Amino acid sequence: MHLERLMGSLQKTAVCLLFLFISSSASDSPFATFNCSDVKTEYNTTAVISCICNKKITNMVVKRCENCKNHNSCVKTIINTWKGNYSSENGRIQLVLQHDVSELHIQEAKATDQGGYQWHLYSDNGERDGCTNLEITAPEIEPILTMNGRKLACLSSIGHRQREVHWFDGHGTNLTGSASLVSEEAEGGLTSLTSTLHEKPNLTASEYCCTVLYDVHTKRNKTKCISAHKAVADYLHFTSTPDQEIPKTMKEHIPIILVLIVLVLCCFAAVLYYRHRHQAMARGSFADLLRTLLPILRQQGIASMVFSQEFPPDFYR
Repeated sequence: MHLERLMGSLQKTAVCLLFLFISSSASDSPFATFNCSDVKTEYNTTAVISCICNKKITNMVVKRCENCKNHNSCVKTIINTWKGNYSSENGRIQLVLQHDVSELHIQEAKATDQGGYQWHLYSDNGERDGCTNLEITAPEIEPILTMNGRKLACLSSIGHRQREVHWFDGHGTNLTGSASLVSEEAEGGLTSLTSTLHEKPNLTASEYCCTVLYDVHTKRNKTKCISAHKAVADYLHFTSTPDQEIPKTMKEHIPIILVLIVLVLCCFAAVLYYRHRHQAMARGSFADLLRTLLPILRQQGIASMVFSQEFPPDFYR
């Protein structure tokens, strides 16, 4: 009995010693307390990606990726201290090493800086790699809503490509299907969106609203509205000349006038020709009729009188 208790105690002691040994080895292992978290920063500010470990960092290599999930996209090396490269893009991106802390400073962060940053850290006691995501929040500027003739235009000057533009009337009816969207490149990798609503303003709607949706998940947005009464008034004002054209000069009208004159003369000549032809055919038909009736008239004794009064002697020649 005492022997069994002694063996049980020895086993427990061995397990405790093994646990302490593993814990001690883990604490002494290189980069055991390494930490590098994702970063979210505002557009046109300085983004700082920092990595901390429990050993002194001697060198670091950083590559740009589309995102951390796609490691095959990590092809562009921006930092490589092995080659003495501590900065890139004319110093806009810089690496700062301070013993056990590495900081990647990205000045005037652009939308194109957003994505993954694959790092590889080196120390005298080992090395380690990983990836960190950087998110750039674009400025959320209130849209500009304008009226031009029969069209309502909504301008979202700068922002991420993922944002959306929607139209609503005062009753909450979605009019986005009647709008067209034009996207243009803006500064810093952002885009400018212009949405035009092709719908005639009417008195049934109290107002027209343009909503710029910045995040489809959080539904974060900004909305600008215009009164329907003002829209209808502007529409009536522009109805007479919705699409103005540059007036033509007199020289540009001359070819058209000449063509019209020629067409009128041709029509007049055609009318004269057909009228003359009709009269000639009528006279010929009447003469043939008289030639047929002449023997009958002679038998009745009146042919000579009719002939002498109506037709000259040269008529039968």
